[in-house]
Amino acid sequence: MRSTARTWLIEEKIGLISGQELVGLADRYIAEHDDFPDWMIDISTGSSLEFQEQLDLIAYPINVNDSKIIAQRMLDLLSSNEISLRDLGKACEKMYLSVEWDSEPFNHFIWVSDEINLNEQGYKSTSNIDQAVKEALCKVTAL
Repeated sequence: MRSTARTWLIEEKIGLISGQELVGLADRYIAEHDDFPDWMIDISTGSSLEFQEQLDLIAYPINVNDSKIIAQRMLDLLSSNEISLRDLGKACEKMYLSVEWDSEPFNHFIWVSDEINLNEQGYKSTSNIDQAVKEALCKVTAL
């Protein structure tokens, strides 16, 4: 469950879900289980997760495995039209700012962010942007 909660926290940090949605996920988990970890209440109430193993995103930075999970989530949201390219670009920007500089995930997330930004500003063609973005995110999932 800790890994799922970590993913929720990363999704909230980069804007794939709102703070309210994060609280809803934690509340739903608490309501559906008789036994749950104390830190789930911390997520539900917006309390600090400082020093919580794997939940403190400062002490335990976003890594390659996290990036793979988030890239797949982005692909799923894109395929189901639940996210706009603009919002995806913003999420990718927050991801590249959260991962190790010049790592493989960094390079792919910054590329997606830049491509979408250049496309929105009219500097690049829009004809294959969806496919190019999907291919870049697939590269992250394959790491």
